[in-house]
Amino acid sequence: MDHNEAIQLQAAEKYVLGELSPPLRDEFEEHFFDCQECALDVKAAAGFVDNARHVWRFAASPAANQLR
Repeated sequence: MDHNEAIQLQAAEKYVLGELSPPLRDEFEEHFFDCQECALDVKAAAGFVDNARHVWRFAASPAANQLR
């Protein structure tokens, strides 16, 4: 997989969300280990997902409901 294909497929986002087929995942992993831009995209997407999970957990918690 080359960089343009990774961008076109939105591979970083799909990789973090587990939405790539195993063959595409393997191709993307080979690519992003050598591509600083895609590695940063994976890191940013993973951070976003982690933060979103934290926010949604808090929003669903009893403590958050008491604040409303």
